[in-house]
Amino acid sequence: MKLAKLEYKKLKHYRTFWVLTLLYFVTLGATTASGMEFLKWLASKGANFGDKVDILRIPLYYFPDIWQNLTYVSQYFQLILAIVVIISVTNEFSFKTIRQNIIDGLDRKDFLASKLALTLGLSLAATLFVFLIGLITGSIYSPASEMRFMFSEIEFIPGFWLATFTYLNMVLLLAVLVKRAGLTIGLVLILPTLEYILAALLPDAADPLIPYLPVHAINAIIKVPFQRYIFMEIQDYIDWLEALVALLYNGLYIALAYWALRKRDFS
Repeated sequence: MKLAKLEYKKLKHYRTFWVLTLLYFVTLGATTASGMEFLKWLASKGANFGDKVDILRIPLYYFPDIWQNLTYVSQYFQLILAIVVIISVTNEFSFKTIRQNIIDGLDRKDFLASKLALTLGLSLAATLFVFLIGLITGSIYSPASEMRFMFSEIEFIPGFWLATFTYLNMVLLLAVLVKRAGLTIGLVLILPTLEYILAALLPDAADPLIPYLPVHAINAIIKVPFQRYIFMEIQDYIDWLEALVALLYNGLYIALAYWALRKRDFS
């Protein structure tokens, strides 16, 4: 808590932090809560999935489908939180506050712990927000509001937290290694493309390893859910092995970030 309070003191008067955080929650809330309005707009334009399927009857917000639908879409807004983490970490190097903190007696592992408090806090806040959106919109649109339907498949909520926390810790490591905000943001933006190019170039014998690449491992936690509405099979659960891989990556990112900080001379 002491380190979390230290991190909060650094950020509480930093306008960019609050602007980006507010932008994240506003855009996430507006986008995820307006799915039915989007379907109504499509219907008004004549969109449909054949003569027998009413587009307005697609159960995007029905329990229990809503948990996978909502958490999958919400992952696309993680970049805003990533920028918050990048700015927080790289500012420490740009303004040499990390050097001053270490001279004043702050241990490297304490510095890293304060940044982990930030990634943990952001991921928990995002998860709680998504959970509340799911409860509210599901209660409005879902015809089944009994508890057994409402909290069925709720494992996608902790799955969303794990995916967000893992992603932010990967970003944290990149920020520690690169130390420049612009370069780190650019790297985070192109990393998925680079990884998918790498996956395409790997020989067929390496196909079993592709799901364990860093970005693939994060994306694997919550699978695309929308094929179910065109009568295709989907993975509508959190696989424990995929969750374990993400947890192991968290440990790796934290260990590498600590190693990088230990190797750096701040004197």
